[in-house]
Amino acid sequence: MDRVIIVGGGNGGTVVANRLSGKGLDVTVIEPLDYHLYQPGMVDYVLGEETEESIVRTLDSLLPVKRMKGRVTKVDVENHSVFMGDERVEYDYLVLAPGVISKRLEGSYGWHTLEEGKKLREDVSNFSGKSIVVGYSGVIKCPAAPFEFSFLLKEKFPKAQVTLLNPVTNPPEIQRPMAEAFGKKSKELGIEVKRGFKIARIDQASKVIESDSGEKVSYDLALIDPPVKVGEEFKDLTDQSGFIPVDRSTLRYRNYDNVYVIGDANNILTPPKTGSKAHYEAKIVADNIIASVKGGERKNYDGSAICAVYASSKKGYLIRMNFEKSNIYGASPLFYEMKKMFTHMYWASLRGFFP
Repeated sequence: MDRVIIVGGGNGGTVVANRLSGKGLDVTVIEPLDYHLYQPGMVDYVLGEETEESIVRTLDSLLPVKRMKGRVTKVDVENHSVFMGDERVEYDYLVLAPGVISKRLEGSYGWHTLEEGKKLREDVSNFSGKSIVVGYSGVIKCPAAPFEFSFLLKEKFPKAQVTLLNPVTNPPEIQRPMAEAFGKKSKELGIEVKRGFKIARIDQASKVIESDSGEKVSYDLALIDPPVKVGEEFKDLTDQSGFIPVDRSTLRYRNYDNVYVIGDANNILTPPKTGSKAHYEAKIVADNIIASVKGGERKNYDGSAICAVYASSKKGYLIRMNFEKSNIYGASPLFYEMKKMFTHMYWASLRGFFP
């Protein structure tokens, strides 16, 4: 029986595991955490609209396959093995879906872990100041999230000045429809967007954020998402991007036909690093592993991703993207409700109840 090792129990890894379950394969997920966090739900959680129970599930309740609790410390693709400390685990097929970690940015923390979410939820709940700054630096998981936070915080605190620090001066052409829609909405709400603002330093004592050009912005509340990177245990696999290179159509690692990398850890930057991208990639990889073992037509990933994004407390956008083009629809109450509903539909989507 062919053995499939999946490293990571996030969106991508969980979808692969569920899709391979019952297909005559020996499937094991390696993951150090006991729970799965619905990261797009963090916006609602931080703003007090969702509870911890709605965005967290035990990992074992989502996985129909074996799980080894622990962290992979080394990957040996030449010898078809991964290591957990001194323990060696062999595979016939390897799916790397380890996610990413945030780079150290003194004075900031992101919104991608439960601990970070709890701290931000407390900060927002206790806010009584006049200035809110939302920003990010470098490659992040979802470039729409800072705008979502900005839109909703402006509505929640209408008298506060909300400033969004965007390091990108000119967005990639394929992301221009999204950038233009978000820019228009920011202007409507009175949110100041500082494009090209690359964060160099955050002074928590004086509550000042400084750019690499010396521009300074003061804040009473700051939500700053630091850039992400692949964990040190996978650094030998990365390329100059800092992520693990794959063929963007097959999602294979370099020239290894039995090693795949999906989700945030791979070097595909368009579409951005979202759960939707990981989900679509996971489906392709799982189906192609089955085709390799049992025979059948292989599929290619075309860059598909689809995301609902909050535009306000009543309206939302729908973004569709692939490698060739992107479109944004809305703002509409329909897409707002879609975003809200998916917080609860997400868990079923991991098990394959939705495409």
